[in-house]
Amino acid sequence: MRRLLSGLALILTTLALVPGCSPQATSYVREDVDYSFIRTVAIFPFKNLSQDVHANDRVYSIFTSQLLAREAVEVVEYGAVLSAMAQMRLNLDSVLTPAQVIEMGKILGVNAIFFGTVEEYGVERVSRDRTYSLTCSYSLAETETGVTIWSSQTRSQGSSVWRKIFGGGSASLYSVSRKNVDNALETLF
Repeated sequence: MRRLLSGLALILTTLALVPGCSPQATSYVREDVDYSFIRTVAIFPFKNLSQDVHANDRVYSIFTSQLLAREAVEVVEYGAVLSAMAQMRLNLDSVLTPAQVIEMGKILGVNAIFFGTVEEYGVERVSRDRTYSLTCSYSLAETETGVTIWSSQTRSQGSSVWRKIFGGGSASLYSVSRKNVDNALETLF
């Protein structure tokens, strides 16, 4: 019996040390920037490269909520961003030049602008199981020079070793999205 319990303890310890399907993130943080000056930010509408036509809106909403929850910066209202875009004659698919980032910063009175792209969003197969997955790229450009000062590409999945062992399905798409956003923002704040 002791042998069985020792073996079981060894297996559980080993599994606890295995990262499983941990999120994958690649980030860039510009070292020569004083991030304390960034007090007010805008969030530009996210781009969508996935098959789900509403993925960008869903991830944008979660990104905004998680950014506000950190209480690190003030975020201008989405309507103000849309109004500035109309004033600058930009559409939702626009890719801003540094000069346009500077101009939008002046119109909105912000120190920086967040951008995002949803690259993959939805269900994928992992062996026999279906799981939710999300891959996004996020960036932050400061509005004094229009230069990108932070960027993160993050991939998250709803499966894990623990879910497989104890018989759970995929985490919800909301949970996967929230984890994706949190993993990216942790590299900045």
